[in-house]
Amino acid sequence: MVNQTLLFFMKKILCIITVMAFTMSTTTLLGQKTYSGITYLHKLQDKRTDSKTSFNKFLSGTATPVSLGTPLTLWVAGMIDKNSTLKKQALFTLESFAFSQALTFATKSIVNKPRPHEYDPTLIALKNAKNGSFPSGHTAEAFATATSLTLMTHKWYVAVPAYTWATLVGQSRLYLGVHYPSDVIGGAITGIGSAWLSYKLNKWMHHSKKKTESTEEHHG
Repeated sequence: MVNQTLLFFMKKILCIITVMAFTMSTTTLLGQKTYSGITYLHKLQDKRTDSKTSFNKFLSGTATPVSLGTPLTLWVAGMIDKNSTLKKQALFTLESFAFSQALTFATKSIVNKPRPHEYDPTLIALKNAKNGSFPSGHTAEAFATATSLTLMTHKWYVAVPAYTWATLVGQSRLYLGVHYPSDVIGGAITGIGSAWLSYKLNKWMHHSKKKTESTEEHHG
């Protein structure tokens, strides 16, 4: 029984490593010194207005507060209602966020892609941005949150506004001149992949726990 459990666990770990490697390799290849989208960024820059700039700065600024506020809200609601499901969902969304940011940081370090304004001085960045350009961390955390909410609820009326918000966050990073289109696509892939992997890992852990409890009851 112990050997079967260990083998099952090892298979799951191998699956996780494979998914991580695929996500990392896909996003890394996508960001490898490709600067396509410069023309599009110039078009966005030419059409900037004060109102558009304010709106996009606001959108960009919602990424982290919403991504961290979502699990916090779920946890508080779970504490108030004494609802263990809400608490588990809070931990899941927080794990997805953390995983997406860890992958983002690792990929940025590997690719080390310069920001658009560093590659093309005629482009003006409207926000201070540190570290490498690829992938977009704001987009990654937004899509991780949107995917987490979608996987938890399986409701279209949650998925549509969540993914709309995540997409607008990604677009805002382009408008502000701090990312290339490939950075945003890479961020979306990272966020979705992180949430999906966290979801599968949590389901497996829950299933393993129930299976262990059932076995103990049977032997007892």
